[in-house]
Amino acid sequence: MFRSALAPLLLAVTLCSCVPGGVRQVQFREGPADDEPVAARLLTEQVVPAGHLVSVKEAVERAPVGSLIVACGARWQLARPWGLCTHVSRKLTPDRLTEAPGPTGGSLLRGGVQTIPLSRLESRDVVIVLDVGVREDQLPALRAEAARLQGTPYRVAGLLDVDGGLDCSTYQNALQRALGLPDVVPFNGLWNLYLPQDALKMPGARVLWVGVRSRGYTNFR
Repeated sequence: MFRSALAPLLLAVTLCSCVPGGVRQVQFREGPADDEPVAARLLTEQVVPAGHLVSVKEAVERAPVGSLIVACGARWQLARPWGLCTHVSRKLTPDRLTEAPGPTGGSLLRGGVQTIPLSRLESRDVVIVLDVGVREDQLPALRAEAARLQGTPYRVAGLLDVDGGLDCSTYQNALQRALGLPDVVPFNGLWNLYLPQDALKMPGARVLWVGVRSRGYTNFR
């Protein structure tokens, strides 16, 4: 009995000690307007150029079509140990996103890749809009690939990806490859998964907007 009670505690301690990126919560603040934040250091430095720290709704609305949107929580949770940022989406049209939602956004057996309204991200604590190299002339090809993959089943990469399924990260990688662009989410060998938070590590990714749902996640004066 003692061992069975101790096991979950040891697991929790282990997971807490290796939070991806080592960041357990965010409290963004505004910096100089002409600063260019480094995407890979955004969660650790938590400084956003003045004028680019907005509400979640504004950030999603201002995101250019083709840009990647990383959805995050304000604080790390043991129930979602793969980092503060647990989902990636992409703006496909001025009013739609394309993504592969997880089990809570559909079914493991059906559903999968789909387009959704922008408003579906408004419940997120934090969103980070990234320019990942998609040009305006590539948008028709992006939409064509999204249409081709529509309905692809959801599968967790590295665990259940045995029949061509996609999760939110591998789906966005597939869209990039269709345009001849580098993957947005690298494979994380430590976790043996594609972690959504690692999209911030993509070489060349530029932070365009950071949206927060509550001023509790900022230190505006």
